[in-house]
Amino acid sequence: MPHLRLEVPEEWLREEFRLATGFAAKKLLDRLVETLVNLRMANPANAAEMVPLINQSNLKHAIVPLYYAHTGGDGEKRFLHATFAAGNDTPGRTAAVRANAARVLGEEIDKFMADLPVRGLASVTVWVQDIDRDRGYSTTAERKRRK
Repeated sequence: MPHLRLEVPEEWLREEFRLATGFAAKKLLDRLVETLVNLRMANPANAAEMVPLINQSNLKHAIVPLYYAHTGGDGEKRFLHATFAAGNDTPGRTAAVRANAARVLGEEIDKFMADLPVRGLASVTVWVQDIDRDRGYSTTAERKRRK
């Protein structure tokens, strides 16, 4: 199952921060989920046909609070980090497709943050990883099938 995690400084998740800046991590995560669901890639069986990058019904997503998280050792600088992971057993999800997804997700975060008066945002990073099921990744469904 694919999953998306948005890592956010824990103090940015507090209500007073949201009221002061307008930053709403839940809205940002919802926007990233929508962006992922709308991404398409070429169908390996028919390159002229575009297919979804992921199946929304399988996507797990969460906000992960970061404690004592700084950039470059500076206590005033914070970062946002998004990680999207999906199984590499989907034909067509190439490195180029994953790089494009990382770029698109990063641009969405940049757009979301552009007009907000959030001070101290030093970095936004996005990592789109391909889960290699042959290297120690297991799911509940796979473990149940083996029993």
